[in-house]
Amino acid sequence: MCSARCCCVLGVDHFGKDLEAGTRGAASKESSADFVLVCLGHRELSGTVTNTRLAVRKNRGGQQGQEYPFVLRPVEMGLDEDGEPETTMVVDWSSPGAAGAHAGAAPEPDPWSLCRRQEQRTAMLRLKRVLFDALAEQGVDLAIPSDGPVVRMVDQEIVRQQFYAHTPADGTPEQKGRFRRQMFLRTIDLAEQKRFVGVIDIGLITYLWLLSPNPQDEKDTGNEEPD
Repeated sequence: MCSARCCCVLGVDHFGKDLEAGTRGAASKESSADFVLVCLGHRELSGTVTNTRLAVRKNRGGQQGQEYPFVLRPVEMGLDEDGEPETTMVVDWSSPGAAGAHAGAAPEPDPWSLCRRQEQRTAMLRLKRVLFDALAEQGVDLAIPSDGPVVRMVDQEIVRQQFYAHTPADGTPEQKGRFRRQMFLRTIDLAEQKRFVGVIDIGLITYLWLLSPNPQDEKDTGNEEPD
């Protein structure tokens, strides 16, 4: 049998009204624990929480008081039943010495989501998701003609099929097909205009690959979107 030392029991609690008194309830909760981790932050009147960090409030077997700053970043989890994106938050950790740098800092927005219209934002994030999956699962390493670097590419038709499968549409089969085709072409055009993806024909196949977004390029284009 495994002894009790083989596992860690982690309880989740809240501070009481008096933060100096520790977590709610009897003081024995913290005194009996081998370690206590606490999430700290500054809440503004607007409800915004800044300077978020995880601190080692107690460590029976070592040093305590260390702080590990973090920020919360929104990510898309997929589409709900109405075809709208569902989001959640993930933690991005920083080095322990960077606590002051994050005071009041907001997470950087996903450049793929910086579109004026909700329909465009949803389509761009959908394209990003299926493109990343396709590159990881079915991508190939090819050189960009001619004499260009070797990059990870994927057949555009693979991305197209996945994009269609994740794009809700109404109407007859012909209307659904036309809507999805137009949405895909417009989204690819926008992604190429913003320099998120590269597009090239090699033989009879059109390939897509990822580019590093250049803020200056986006500024020069005026951040315009195709109609």
